[in-house]
Amino acid sequence: MIGVLRGRVPVPDLPPRPEQIEFAQLPVLVMGGLAAALIIVFTWHVCAVIIGRSRSQNPFRTAIILGAPAIALVVAAGITDTAQRHLRDQQIDRWGDLQYAAMTESVAALEHAYGITLTQSPPFVPVVPRDWPSEQPVTLADGTATTCWFATTDGHYAVTCGDTENTATPLQPVAP
Repeated sequence: MIGVLRGRVPVPDLPPRPEQIEFAQLPVLVMGGLAAALIIVFTWHVCAVIIGRSRSQNPFRTAIILGAPAIALVVAAGITDTAQRHLRDQQIDRWGDLQYAAMTESVAALEHAYGITLTQSPPFVPVVPRDWPSEQPVTLADGTATTCWFATTDGHYAVTCGDTENTATPLQPVAP
């Protein structure tokens, strides 16, 4: 890739994007483990009753004492997991709104600084540092339609324009 000059438009400073929950979190795992232990003891008790080796005077009551908390723990684990995932989805949505607002501001700042108009609808420029530039069709200040490449370099945008990323040349800001 050709060397690019640092632009005057800073890349927005966004917090890191919240990660999706891929696996159950600790409270859900603890409740699931306790439920599994209760289910094992419940099964052991039922098997002892079936083969006639139960020491319990009221095996039905013991089965309820073991089974009810196991069911309650499984239900609580499911509700907790769903609530945690819903909360994380809301955090990701809020971050997406923040990212969109930052991108809108960055597009306006880039258009003003370089005298260009991004013609793609909706326009897109990267708002988080990344290793590859974003290709966008633009109209230059003199009315020429071309393709520009928007990269995030050292906390600022670098804009190059040309047919390909390798042959693009740096675009200079028009306003001081």
